Amino acid sequence: MVPDPWPANASFGSEGLRLAGVSAGSLAEEFGTPLLVMDEDDVRARCRVFAEAFPRVLYAIKAFTAATIIRIAQEEGLGLLVASGGELEACLRAGADAAGIAFHGNNKSDRELELAVRSRIGLVIADNPDELERLDAVARRESIVQPILFRVAPGVSGDTHAYLDTGGLDSKFGTPLAEGQALDGVKRAIAMPGLDLRGLHTHVGSQLLDSEPFIRDVDAVFDFLAEVRDVLGYEAGILDLGGGFGVSYTDEQPPDVPQLASAMLEEVRLRAEERRLPVPSVIVEPGRSIVANPVVTLYRVGGVKEVPSGRTFVAVDGGMSDNIRPVLYGAKYSVALAGPPRDSASMRFTIVGMHCESGDVLAESVELPEDIRPGDLIAFAATGAYGYSMASNYNRVGRPAVAAVEGGAARLVLRREDPGILDRLATDSPPEPVTRPPHGVEIRAAQPRDAASFHSMWTEVIEEGLVRSQEVSRPVRHYRMLFRRAWTERSAWIVAAFGERVVGLVSLSREEHPVTAHVASLGISVDAGFRRRGIGGALMSEAFKWARSVGVEKIMLSVYPDNHPAISLYRKFGFVEEGRLVAQSKKSYGYLDEIMMGRWLGDPQA
Repeated sequence: MVPDPWPANASFGSEGLRLAGVSAGSLAEEFGTPLLVMDEDDVRARCRVFAEAFPRVLYAIKAFTAATIIRIAQEEGLGLLVASGGELEACLRAGADAAGIAFHGNNKSDRELELAVRSRIGLVIADNPDELERLDAVARRESIVQPILFRVAPGVSGDTHAYLDTGGLDSKFGTPLAEGQALDGVKRAIAMPGLDLRGLHTHVGSQLLDSEPFIRDVDAVFDFLAEVRDVLGYEAGILDLGGGFGVSYTDEQPPDVPQLASAMLEEVRLRAEERRLPVPSVIVEPGRSIVANPVVTLYRVGGVKEVPSGRTFVAVDGGMSDNIRPVLYGAKYSVALAGPPRDSASMRFTIVGMHCESGDVLAESVELPEDIRPGDLIAFAATGAYGYSMASNYNRVGRPAVAAVEGGAARLVLRREDPGILDRLATDSPPEPVTRPPHGVEIRAAQPRDAASFHSMWTEVIEEGLVRSQEVSRPVRHYRMLFRRAWTERSAWIVAAFGERVVGLVSLSREEHPVTAHVASLGISVDAGFRRRGIGGALMSEAFKWARSVGVEKIMLSVYPDNHPAISLYRKFGFVEEGRLVAQSKKSYGYLDEIMMGRWLGDPQA
């Protein structure tokens, strides 16, 4: 039996850690490390527990914003809670029903409010009177009456880490109940024609391990609801009590959800009866408690080092870039060897990341086999909440891949970020390399006499599997005809010739449609025996000369992800990744993605 905090379908045996029947070793081998692995059945089960316990449940997607999890939550009967325009767009792109989305946050921009209203989402949770004014203006411009909740700060502590405490009077979230501020906000909301005030929202904190903070929150809010009824004649139909349900990371005892729900709902009923108020419909917003425990992170050990203080460091191939929580507020995790068990005794280690910060410590005093060594696989439990969502690209490290496991099978749900993806944000192109062909190689427009030699080289390149074609489909005479017009306004065929032998070729073809006539597509190939001599660069330089001479402003190309030499050449000439076409090529041995890369020859905004 594997207790919390590990996923429900995790086990440790002779192979080490298995997740839903899939070994950690095979997962690391297939998808690389660091790797987040999600037990999909566990996520679904936790969604169902909340859906059965509470009247209405919104999954707080900030905990783990992935399309797969968004869809799972909706399939299991949950709505969605977003905290930014980006999260809202992620839900809509995942196919979510806008009517089941609520949007909270303490500083929504006008653009975000417009997106929410135009998307016809179910609820906007207004944080303060200023936001009410701006939201009302947006709704009236769109001729929409937007349903809202008004968020109040009840002055109740969540008895949690200061960074996770959100319900106190000193909180940046919501409008304080004190000094009539919240009462004034409710009064203004009722009067605004673009808004339909459905009720109140409150949230006291995160990682709450018992019912007491929720009960105190309910009491404070009902005191306020009675005041609102007495002063304004308004009775709330909805009470959103937020989320913050705690989970087990090491030895914490999280609350039993059905029991907690029973206590919270009973408290709502009793306080409503005491004050002769209608019982509002209760909403809760679990995030961490849905996704934390079903996910583990796998790391590969890179080095083991003892220092004079007596500590022994185990360095892994991730760190604060994929999990900032230990550094940010001292979060602790359960850690285990993920590979086959060892007979050796255990000792305590400090697990550190690979980043250039002394504070990049993932776990202190972790018990592992004393003979742990480079190449070993270790697992961190309960990393599903706020690990990936808060990940960064510090030290130019891409965010890790995410895989889902279910019924003995694994699939990739989020690809690993690579340098090409990060390069897409760059707008400045590097200086074009000064390239010259090697001695004896001439770069020139193709001629009909080059057709046979090119045909022979092209056949060998195709056999390497680096290009789309799997066989030479055109005869020599086809290329002889093309090469008669090798440099025109519409296209170019440029060869690298070593004597009479063609050892490289670049082709360019301008788009036919008038709105894309400023774009040309490029393809390049070099004889295997002549690579790494500068021929590819020389061909590329000549291709740029043609493009500029005929007014082409942008060059596009596609390349297979594992063709690293070609990608390196393209990056040197300023090409950046603009997208990835998944399974775009279907070859005899399977599907291949294609990376789309582009290079502007001028300023597209000029």
